[in-house]
Amino acid sequence: MSLNDAATARPSARPARDTRILVHRVVFAALAAFILLSPAPGQVFGKHSPWLREWVMYSGVGTGLPQGAFHIHDAAGTIIGTLTPLEAMGIAHYPNTEHYRFEGWMRTTGDLWRHATAACDRLENGHRLSFAGRVGTRDGWLDMQVEDVCPATGDAS
Repeated sequence: MSLNDAATARPSARPARDTRILVHRVVFAALAAFILLSPAPGQVFGKHSPWLREWVMYSGVGTGLPQGAFHIHDAAGTIIGTLTPLEAMGIAHYPNTEHYRFEGWMRTTGDLWRHATAACDRLENGHRLSFAGRVGTRDGWLDMQVEDVCPATGDAS
């Protein structure tokens, strides 16, 4: 086989390889552009679609968790103790989860008692629990002043 024969035998394989590489590059570029730009209609232009997912990283983390202090009042109304939100829930720390979703979540001031159920259960007769602080919402911080957190004041033992 001469040198010319070898040069003419291979050219058909090279264009096929070049075409395959080009197709891979185009597909990669299209996928990369889709991943980067698919959230844009919803977040930039306000056009939402079930087919184009929006970026939701850390969306809602901490929403519904109170920041402030729970105060225990005696029958005369004097503050006899203060609890942090964690102490009111009866836990040592927030759970190590991807998303903070648990029973203590609040959406309105009426939901505050669910967060403090453990503290309400420990109240003595005639005592009440109040809250002064704020809670994170999707629209920002919501200030809360709740004088009587527990639904049945003084009935818990």
